[in-house]
Amino acid sequence: MSDENRANLERQDWIRAAYTVFIQEGVERVRVLTLAEKLGITRGSFYWHFKNRDELLQALIEVWQQKNTGELLAACASSNDFTDRMLAIADCWTNENLFDPALDTAMRNWGSNNPSIGQLVHEEDRKRLHAFQEMFEEHGCETAEAMIRARVFYFTQVGYYALELGELLTQRLRFYREYFWVFTGEKIDEARFQQYLEKTLPKNSE
Repeated sequence: MSDENRANLERQDWIRAAYTVFIQEGVERVRVLTLAEKLGITRGSFYWHFKNRDELLQALIEVWQQKNTGELLAACASSNDFTDRMLAIADCWTNENLFDPALDTAMRNWGSNNPSIGQLVHEEDRKRLHAFQEMFEEHGCETAEAMIRARVFYFTQVGYYALELGELLTQRLRFYREYFWVFTGEKIDEARFQQYLEKTLPKNSE
């Protein structure tokens, strides 16, 4: 591989290309030749950054763990205020830069055909549910109630992505007042909700 190619194509370029193929076409299409063709470079470049395809797939798994699970756990721990934490999680659900539902779906599809990946997906789900349950317990819910609220909260979002409703972001965000009540049994402070919408809604939205 030439020095020029090494300088112009970094490890993250391969990971980004693999990420796109993974969520659009599935794990079977994440292959060195496929990615090299998409990047317009020889396969030799790949082996400057990775030992083999498995190492690239492991990098994708780590991106998923750090991005999707990591951002949710960070949101759960982002404040001592319960409403702030719930709104931080809402940011994850509606911002693909924080939580990418297509990436989660791709991982679940992979896991359905690969027991070890399926177990890994299960473990990440467990981490997320545990964090949500702790959040509800810290807010004052008994253990059983906190567990059920965590499940409703999480399973609702997983189902939302699976159904591919195609709902506009503006509509989804404006429904969060009602979602908050369903998830928590409490009404969100209206002034705080309006501040959240003002901060979060795209500019010039109806």
